[in-house]
Amino acid sequence: MNSPSTAPNGPAHWRMRVKRRAFAIATVVLAACGGVTDTTPQAPSKAEVITPPPPPATLLAGLYKGTLGTASTEFLALIVPEAGKNVHVYGWYYNANDPHVAHLYEGQLELGIEGNATNVANSWRVTEGTHSYPAIVNVSGSSLSKLIASLSVTRSSVSSYTLTANALSNADYDFNSPPPDMRNWVWDGYWSSGADTTAGSLQFGANGMPNASGTNWACLAGSAPMTWTWTAQSTNTFKVGLSLGPNTYCTNWQNRTLTGLATVSKQASGYQLDMMLLDGTGAGMSYRGTR
Repeated sequence: MNSPSTAPNGPAHWRMRVKRRAFAIATVVLAACGGVTDTTPQAPSKAEVITPPPPPATLLAGLYKGTLGTASTEFLALIVPEAGKNVHVYGWYYNANDPHVAHLYEGQLELGIEGNATNVANSWRVTEGTHSYPAIVNVSGSSLSKLIASLSVTRSSVSSYTLTANALSNADYDFNSPPPDMRNWVWDGYWSSGADTTAGSLQFGANGMPNASGTNWACLAGSAPMTWTWTAQSTNTFKVGLSLGPNTYCTNWQNRTLTGLATVSKQASGYQLDMMLLDGTGAGMSYRGTR
């Protein structure tokens, strides 16, 4: 005989039926709202896919100093931005019987990624004394602090070299700063032209324009007709131009127009001015002075 609490129609039985009905209703509601866990395997959403970061772009700019190949003599390289991904490289290599003769390297590189930069076709010329040669240059493992480049110079045969150089410290050369005010400064040093060098001074007037009349070289001295342009850039460089008029005492350079650039850095000997002037065919002259 059932007790009142457990009888089929008793209070306990009635409460059990209510709980079952409430549970069934809750299950239906949860299913409609997405509350029931779906155990079907799902593809990851786009937000969950981890995209690796792109490789870093190569950064090259400023003044680098080092050596070429096994030689212990100096190679100074100045790298300035060009249009797009290109940079322009100007190099002074001191490796001759006269320590003041500079071999001149000039050309462009296209910046790549992860420290690499590739040769821009037909852009490189190497001036060694009175000769000019085409070259191919590629860069690997380089940055704003170091420069590692392979150079292939085509003479009668191809000669290959490795340039290893480090950037000057920011205290000695800050590429992102404006160039110094050159007004009333006087530099003493050497001109290099072809296989010859000449001692001389480069004086800057109150207007900031250079005057090379203090050089005992027929191409620049005395009343030789010439016109200078000297324009400061936003980076630590100057664009330079020199037009040389008729001068029978300077047959190599008379009636020629040269263009290039110059920069000032702090070296062991004090402040140093390095300038390169080129005629577009591979010929050129340079000047290094200190103060």
